[in-house]
Amino acid sequence: MAEQEQLMPTQDAERQGQVADGDCAETQEQALALRRPDNQDQTTDMIPVAAVNQLQQSVQQISGSGHVPIFNPKDCTINIYQSKDDAHASHHSGHPSVDISENPPSTSQQPTTSHVASGAQGRSTPKKMKLDSPAQDAADCCEDALKSHYRGKGSFVKVLPWVGDDRKHITEIYTKLQLILGKYKVMLTSYDDILQRKTKEGDLILIAVLTGLAVRGKTTLFDKIAYDWAVGSSQVLRKYKLVFLLKMHALEQSSDLVDAVFDQLLAKDVCIERGALDMFIKNSPGKVLVLLDGFDELMTTSLCESSFGSILEILSGKMLRGCTVLVSTRPSHLHRLVSEELVQEPFTHVEVMGFSRKDVIEYVNKFHIGEPDKAKGLLNKIKSSGLLSDLAASPMLLLLMCVLWQEECTLPETMSRLYHDGFSYIFKRKGLDSQGKVAKVVIEIGKVALHGLLSPDQSLSFKESDFEPSVLELALKAGILTRQRVRKRLQSHNSVQFFHKTFQEFSAAAYLQNLLEADPEEFHKILNEIMSKGARRFEYLLRFCCGDNEACTYEIMKVFQVRYQEDLSFESEMGLLALHCFFEGQSKRLPPEEFIHSFITDEIHIRGLNRDCLNSVIYFVKCVAEQTKDSGNAYLSKVHKLHVHYCTWTWFIEELAVTMCAMTNLHLVDFNSNADISADKLLRHLPNLIHKLYLAGNNLGGTAALWCMHLKQLKSLTKLDLSYCSLNGQDMKHVAESLRDLPSLGELRLNGNDLGGTAALWCMEVKQLQHLQTLYLMGCHLTEEDKNHIDESLSNLKKNGLSIWT
Repeated sequence: MAEQEQLMPTQDAERQGQVADGDCAETQEQALALRRPDNQDQTTDMIPVAAVNQLQQSVQQISGSGHVPIFNPKDCTINIYQSKDDAHASHHSGHPSVDISENPPSTSQQPTTSHVASGAQGRSTPKKMKLDSPAQDAADCCEDALKSHYRGKGSFVKVLPWVGDDRKHITEIYTKLQLILGKYKVMLTSYDDILQRKTKEGDLILIAVLTGLAVRGKTTLFDKIAYDWAVGSSQVLRKYKLVFLLKMHALEQSSDLVDAVFDQLLAKDVCIERGALDMFIKNSPGKVLVLLDGFDELMTTSLCESSFGSILEILSGKMLRGCTVLVSTRPSHLHRLVSEELVQEPFTHVEVMGFSRKDVIEYVNKFHIGEPDKAKGLLNKIKSSGLLSDLAASPMLLLLMCVLWQEECTLPETMSRLYHDGFSYIFKRKGLDSQGKVAKVVIEIGKVALHGLLSPDQSLSFKESDFEPSVLELALKAGILTRQRVRKRLQSHNSVQFFHKTFQEFSAAAYLQNLLEADPEEFHKILNEIMSKGARRFEYLLRFCCGDNEACTYEIMKVFQVRYQEDLSFESEMGLLALHCFFEGQSKRLPPEEFIHSFITDEIHIRGLNRDCLNSVIYFVKCVAEQTKDSGNAYLSKVHKLHVHYCTWTWFIEELAVTMCAMTNLHLVDFNSNADISADKLLRHLPNLIHKLYLAGNNLGGTAALWCMHLKQLKSLTKLDLSYCSLNGQDMKHVAESLRDLPSLGELRLNGNDLGGTAALWCMEVKQLQHLQTLYLMGCHLTEEDKNHIDESLSNLKKNGLSIWT
């Protein structure tokens, strides 16, 4: 065993110890010389390399005295020699000579003789070297080929059709993205952190799932990782011998890793033996990093575990344990990826959030260099809109905004309009915008796009014959479609793809909108098929289909109501998707009554939503309030309790507050933990019938003078919670003064505010609250003098039953 451990050299030492010169072109054409050591004079048999590779994969590993451990047939010893007489020939062939001797079965442990006389035979003693040299050679050649590819053609990334150059180098366009560590919501400094995560036991976590909305930069991130490995700029990546970046839109559930590598990454005439490369990967999984880009684009939509090829078996942990895998997907497909059949704990979940606010500012200023006024105008426009702020986190969509702003100094307010204007700009830039060509081309290619999205294998690649020739030519010229030569299982053909999956979804939606007018029955048939397959899988298709189309929006809302009635709420993913669709429609017509009742209930909860979701929520609530104001706000007047938690966007709180005027029967408002809300704008719109107001966890410090004047109008208030609101002594004085006019206030919570040394300022005002039954002052850093003031000032209230908690 000790000898075996000594024979585990470093990569460099292994290469020095190999006799093969690494000339891959000759490796497959040369043969290995095999001799029987018991008969030195017999004729040497020549055996093809493939046969020896088979021997190396045989049944068991043995080691004889003085022999290197090898894989070989049972009862057979392989001795490797470097022939002095044939040194030139051996060097030329790239292989040493190999002796095979049969070992008769024996119960004894007598070692097989490995020494051979020199002189007449012209041989040296056996040379200690790595026996799987074909596998190592294959890995060396593959490493060189991959690095050459990633440094060369693979380092140039397709940019959008609406800018001049078709491709740019990865270093020119890559901008650091926000990477958030799953449930912990911890910001990672770089992708290096993903590859160094460990379990509690100290073992590396080898599987990472990267989720992100469409066009948030997941693909570019993987391109950058492959490039950094190829140029050696990342210390963390240097431990990997092989890095495979595979596009999952070209994979099926049965796809094999090595086949995919040859199809997607290696040249057609590369001289690497598949079996040898496969052997290296299986024997050295720790030296392999696999980047799987776009699980949501996998050609197989209905997974069957018994049909899994090696790629999905690696994800499921049934093969190549020790191999590192990063796989990206849209959030809508996370539940299919993290499942009993595929990825299970331990794995790292990372959210790819796109650009930060700082990144957006930097990007816009760089784009409009020399035009500071334009840059400032665009940044102000983005900042003024919750939706645009959210979309600007996408590198691709921010570039589109910059291009459109450069032309018109205006931006659309929905994602559908942004794509519509982007398509129009593409055709205009190419001089193809005459005679309604844009709409016709998009609808025509949209039919093919929709068929691909709905096919059992989710086709994202098409044959040229799938398109009408003149339409194909225009779409290719515009850049909406791309054409490239691809190889699969040694067969090559032209493959046509949409520039981005969202382009395919937008085109398919345009076809559906047209179909509603041309053939309503077929439209409903397809819509029901989409919903039966799962609305979340087709989020962008449905959102685009509603885009500025009132008829489509209403029909889609009806189907949501019928199929997902129990799942529609402000807290469910399905409910939020339905509201996204309603927002994209920008319809003046309200959804069906049953749909509205699913959201507007007696008690509403809104918590922890991102900007995109909050934008759709507030649009829906405002539409309901506006369009029912003449009928007594029939829907919103039924709301009795409103809970809004963990909403960090001030604009949402302010706009929601305006709609609360329509909630005439509201008696409980709970706005806990919403960071920097504008209490002034919130309280001025509250109905006077409010009984309970919870504002704990909001930063209201130093502003009490602005909002306390509204607080005194809430004559029915019985409970008020201002815990952990960063109030100081002066704030507390304003609060106490306003509370004198609230005759029914029975409970006041002030926990967690720094009121130390200030009791003398506000105790006399609190004394006026004759109905106060409970006062919470825990964690307020009260001094002994404060406590004495409180006891003296509130002594009469305590006699009437007041409980004070400090």
